[in-house]
Order: sequence, then structure tokens, then C-alpha cells
Amino acid sequence: MDEEGLESPRREDPLMRTAEFAAVTSTETTAMRIVRAQPQSLPFHKGVAWVALGGAVGAVVRYGLSVILPTTTTLTLVDLPWGTLVANFLGCLILGALTGYWDERPPKRTQYTLVLGPGLCGGFTTMSTFTSEIAAIIGAGFPLEALKYVTVSVLMCVLAVVVGLMAGNRVGAMNNPEDVEEGEQSP
Repeated sequence: MDEEGLESPRREDPLMRTAEFAAVTSTETTAMRIVRAQPQSLPFHKGVAWVALGGAVGAVVRYGLSVILPTTTTLTLVDLPWGTLVANFLGCLILGALTGYWDERPPKRTQYTLVLGPGLCGGFTTMSTFTSEIAAIIGAGFPLEALKYVTVSVLMCVLAVVVGLMAGNRVGAMNNPEDVEEGEQSP
């Protein structure tokens, strides 16, 4: 019955009772997560130096990768930019792993997130090179190959973020002293 003394019609619906029962049982079995305080952010003029430091390292590593994995020319004379694909995949994997880990164990200092996140991973991955390579492939008269390259790149990078998040989250949760109560063993 509701506040006016009328019986609620949804209580009579058996499907609704099933949904309500499922909601009650699922909330009872869901593990509680500890919410940890994030480190304080830095003022822009201080944070920019940390991002620049990480970005410089990421850009140099990206350049080294492009030297190790040069562009390959196929039978159709379309250049396949393996270095860009590998850099974006690895950068997404690393950023996903860092994000998953930091979800469980936030860094004590904001500088770590700035150097490694937008700095290192931002300097290492390359959207501008990715788009210019797509434009070059289309400009060479191979729009289907460009579409394949875009599809493979996006799918691989999204998969890398998901795998990185799961792995980082799992590593961060392993033997986390805050989550283990006295006398309890963590899984």
C-alpha cells in the first residue's frame, strides 16, 4: 500500500516481484569497496612541468619504436605503419594498467599520475601520426585499407585498455593491507 492507502499495482505483477527480489539479493551479496581519497591536484604551473617531463620521455620512446619497427610497404604499395599501431596499443595497455592499479591503490603524490598518465602515455601514443597515416593511405587511393587500419587500431586499443584495467586492478587488489582485516588472509 502507498501513502494514500491504495495498493500499488506493481506489487501485484509477478515479474516485478522477481525483479525486486533480484535487486535485493544482488545488493546483499555485492562486496563493499573502500573509497580512498585521491591526492590533491597541483596548480597548473607546477603540474605542467611533470607532464612535460613524462611527455618528453614518452616521445623519445615512441621515436625509438618507430626506428625499430619501420613502416612496411605491402604488395599494393600501401605503407602499413606498424610502429604507430604498436605504440598506441602499448600506450593504451599501460594507461589501462595504471588506471586499474590506481583505482585500488591511489598514488600518494599527484606527480606520479601526471608524469605517467598524460605525460609518458600521452607522449608515447600518437593520434596525430595515426590520422596523418590514414590520410596518406586514403590519398594513395586505398580507402578500404585505411578503413581496415582504423578498425584494427581502434579495436586493439580498446581491448588493450580493458585488459590493462583488469590486470592493474587485480595487481592493485593483491594483498592490499587496507582490505585485509586482522587475522584474515587475502585471496
